[in-house]
Amino acid sequence: MHHARAHRLLYLACLAASGGAFGQPVPAPNPDRPWYVFAQQEVKHMTNALDGAKGSEISDTLYTTSLGGGLNARFGRQRAYANGSLSYTRYADIDGIDGQGYNLGAGLDWETIGNLSGDLTAAAGRTQADFNTGINTLRLKNTEKFEELGARVLWGGVSLLGIEGRTGWRRVNFSAPEFASREYEQGSASAGVIYRPSSALTLGTGLSFQATDYDVPAFGQSEPDSSERRDVYVQADWTATGASTVGARLNFGKTDYDRPNADDFSGVTGSAYWRWRPTGRTSVSTTISRDTGQESGFQRLVSGDRTRLTATDFSRVTNLFALAVTYDLTGKIVLTGKVDHARRSLVDTLTNGKGRDNTTLATLRADWAVTRIITVGCEIGHETRSASGFGSFDYSGNHVGCLGRVTID
Repeated sequence: MHHARAHRLLYLACLAASGGAFGQPVPAPNPDRPWYVFAQQEVKHMTNALDGAKGSEISDTLYTTSLGGGLNARFGRQRAYANGSLSYTRYADIDGIDGQGYNLGAGLDWETIGNLSGDLTAAAGRTQADFNTGINTLRLKNTEKFEELGARVLWGGVSLLGIEGRTGWRRVNFSAPEFASREYEQGSASAGVIYRPSSALTLGTGLSFQATDYDVPAFGQSEPDSSERRDVYVQADWTATGASTVGARLNFGKTDYDRPNADDFSGVTGSAYWRWRPTGRTSVSTTISRDTGQESGFQRLVSGDRTRLTATDFSRVTNLFALAVTYDLTGKIVLTGKVDHARRSLVDTLTNGKGRDNTTLATLRADWAVTRIITVGCEIGHETRSASGFGSFDYSGNHVGCLGRVTID
């Protein structure tokens, strides 16, 4: 099984490219900064630190120390970058779940003298997985790790027509044996045509393919499962005005599992975004998406943040709406408000039992650039979930926290 999987994913890696199935890498450093290093200390109090069901909340205070940095280099037509951070989180009262985390990213943007260009990206991360599995709350240390590789090639530059290809690979695993059936390895590839009728409008269409192999059998299965996903996609990006940009991507396809599985899916998925700057001080970012939970957890919003969902989310379908508003109160103080809402469709692969839940997270944040190198910020937030049927439960919680950061470049 593992021998066949290796050849299957090697074949995928040689195909033309992934049509956006993989999340973007960690953002590159500011192009104006050839290098930077930072140290950060955050303190956060949570009224429901383990995302427990109503009546079983446990409050705690978390202390997170982070160190990181990045490099950004240009040489000729090319640009290379790398950045990363290490962190350690300590819980004041809950024992046994303190732990380290990291986020790493690197990439190369390249361009030839002709009409050939592209990029290579790599990303990796480690964090404490969600305690809330949807069915119950696990009070255990469970490290979630992922690695991603991606490549993109574009022939045609900024001309009227272009041909684009993407390829990618992803690996997800967990430290807790209870989550072994959710570990997987995934390859993806796609190829498509890009059409630019004007400098403000870009259209595209193509085919994408994705294959996923799971490491161990799920409960009730005798062998590890695998799946294949095929899509026809169309996409568009339009700079409506100097202050407004919109875009969308629709996928028409299906996902089939090798073993009898109620998670088989056929239909429309995709995402859309709107970036709007109504005034010189205000910016608005909006994202809507519809995809499987496994993919939604790796999506990046227009704001650059990953979705709140993680690789532990295995919903059949997740519909997500995210809104972020940023206001520059002064030259040094920035206010940010965010609302994320996710509606999930859940299914039991053994009994075909179905359920739904709705999760909303609202936050308000203020950041103050005290000096060129020192920044402080505070945030308050509220999260709530309502559930019905199989696979989830109601919960709610509040958090409040502050951080201090020193950046040298």
